Amino acid sequence: MRKRKNDKGTLLGIVILALLGVIIMHPVISGIIIAVIVLLAVLYAMAHKQQTQDLGNEHISPTAKKRHGPRGKHAKRPADELVPLNDNAKPADNDDGLPADYVVLDTETTGLRAQTDQIIEIGAVKVRGRSIVDSFDTLVDPGRSLDGRIVELTGITDAMLEGQPKIGDVLPLFWSWVGDDPVVGHNLRFDMRFFEAESARVGYAMPGPVCMDTLQMSRALFPQEKHHRLQDLIRRFGIAENEEHRALSDAAQTQECFEWMRRYMSGLGGGFTTVLDASTSSASASTALKQPRQSRRFRGRGVHRPCNQRPDGQCIVEDIDKWQTVGVSGAAKHQDLFNRFSSSDEVWVRLLHGFIKTGKYKGWPTIQVWLDGEYAGCLTVLQTSRHYRQVPPEGGVSYAHFGARTKRGTCQLRVSFPYAHAEMELSQFAQTASLKEVDMTGSAQMKFEM
Repeated sequence: MRKRKNDKGTLLGIVILALLGVIIMHPVISGIIIAVIVLLAVLYAMAHKQQTQDLGNEHISPTAKKRHGPRGKHAKRPADELVPLNDNAKPADNDDGLPADYVVLDTETTGLRAQTDQIIEIGAVKVRGRSIVDSFDTLVDPGRSLDGRIVELTGITDAMLEGQPKIGDVLPLFWSWVGDDPVVGHNLRFDMRFFEAESARVGYAMPGPVCMDTLQMSRALFPQEKHHRLQDLIRRFGIAENEEHRALSDAAQTQECFEWMRRYMSGLGGGFTTVLDASTSSASASTALKQPRQSRRFRGRGVHRPCNQRPDGQCIVEDIDKWQTVGVSGAAKHQDLFNRFSSSDEVWVRLLHGFIKTGKYKGWPTIQVWLDGEYAGCLTVLQTSRHYRQVPPEGGVSYAHFGARTKRGTCQLRVSFPYAHAEMELSQFAQTASLKEVDMTGSAQMKFEM
């Protein structure tokens, strides 16, 4: 190879010397020669550039080629980046990766804790070819009286449940009706935990169906949205204005949300993959969509890690799946307290029933927030009306974190609560309520004179 290169160099040198001689002896001929040389040089440069591009494209992977597309806010995002797919996926019924035949279920319960609360209603719709063809709906007698907040939320009363079948009789009938169909639900883990707990209590061998969760789908498709409750989805997708909190109607609305997101994803050119891992329980078997954990608001940590000592009291968000964070009012007055912590800290707070002492709503009930024995603010009247019943009469505890600072540099405190219950009318209590003094340890004595 070296010899060939040397020969070419020698030949090129001779040609250059000859051309120089011609140019010196014949000026006219020299002009023609120079023009030809320039033309050949231009043609050579163009050919070399095209060859380089062709060679480069041969070595660019399909994934890399996508990255060479348009960038910035106008760039079209590849569909396969929106929803991660699993290579060990079960074959799907459709090109979009989702089954055309499935069952959508929902439950109403006496509370939020599967180990101590019970199912009072099961509703489900059976889908064939992506259309509802059958339904299952039954009330279930839990053998105990309902809490008033459940009656208010669902409209189900003790009288309606009297004489209804027991859960031990309902479970075999329901799962026989479901058969081998995949199961769809919104926050399905909540419902499946109740099914598993109820099955264990009556000794029923519950099947382990393939499960798909519209809550996970919504989080994967719309990560920019803060809330993904069923009510948020049906409003966002134009399906309905309100969730009815009855099992059958909620199941039907969930089915519409499922199909809406299927069409949306297909329009983007992407799809889902249904996966059942034998090592997981039916409660956790789900689509391959990566589910952000509930603790995602705490800098993405998988478990709670409060940096301070836990106060005495029941945690209002312990072992529940549906919760949200609520801002504390009056943060500007407590910056010295908040600044003892870093912006990434998670903390325990104590929650107590109290009354607003000043302002337009003086004397109205509120939920006070206490941090390390110091008063840290309270909930607004609106938020109190949505979360009042979630705090026990003797008070409770919860997790909190410090939100983004305002433009003025004020640090915000946000407390974790279960999802809001129906709004209460607090004015009736404000007119007749009496409040004893609140001491600096965070304890409050209060009563309503009804």
